[in-house]
Amino acid sequence: MSTESALARLSKEQYIEGQLSQTSTRNLVPKRTPRTPDAQHFSVKALIVTILVHAAVFTALIIASTREPHREESAPPIMVSLVQSPEPVPEVAITEPEPQPTPKPPQPKPKPKPKPKVVDKPVPIEAPQPVEQVEEVREEVSEPQPQEAQQAPSQAPVQDAPVVAERIEPVPPPEPKEQPIPEVAISGVSYSHQEIPVYPAMSRRLGEQGVVMLRILISETGVPESIEIESSSGSERLDKAALEATKKSRFNPYKRNNKPMKVSVIAPVRFSIAD
Repeated sequence: MSTESALARLSKEQYIEGQLSQTSTRNLVPKRTPRTPDAQHFSVKALIVTILVHAAVFTALIIASTREPHREESAPPIMVSLVQSPEPVPEVAITEPEPQPTPKPPQPKPKPKPKPKVVDKPVPIEAPQPVEQVEEVREEVSEPQPQEAQQAPSQAPVQDAPVVAERIEPVPPPEPKEQPIPEVAISGVSYSHQEIPVYPAMSRRLGEQGVVMLRILISETGVPESIEIESSSGSERLDKAALEATKKSRFNPYKRNNKPMKVSVIAPVRFSIAD
């Protein structure tokens, strides 16, 4: 809009200047009169002044047209953000609870009528009737005379049954219960002969070594009755060598209250290459 107004203003000013120039030119055109040197000099000056005025006006128009139009300050942009409206919460129809019927008061139960007591009527005691005495009539029976004396049947003599004497065997006394074999430390027993186990050659070459823990049941005479491996050395060859040596060993009998008894001990058998 500012550029169009400037062009309209410029065209209007050019039109006015054209009219002025035509008027001034008409006025300045000398009439066909005899010119004098002063008149000619004046006309030249007027022409120069007119040209300068036109040049100044034209220059002013050019400067005005070249100036940047006044920019109107634009209003700051308005930021508009769309916000999604929350979904409407569905209306829940609130139904009033139906009034519950008031329970009728329980009707009183009719009291049972008392049963009439039945009174036993006394039974009339009849008077005893007189008993008529009956006369016993004995008939005389004539006894027959015994022709022969009846012999009493001979009774066989009763013999007493033989009395069999039962032999009562004496009840044997109960066998004494075996007491559990006590377990003692290996330090509580002593060897009468300790067999040294043979180190297996294969185990020595392979560098096998370890400790075998043996559970030994020693009899009253000091002989190992049973030997079990309590803890292995990790090598079957070393375990077997320990068992063989312990079977050949002998112990001094373990005594308690100066009485030899069986005991169980756990004896270690050590295998070491450094030895």
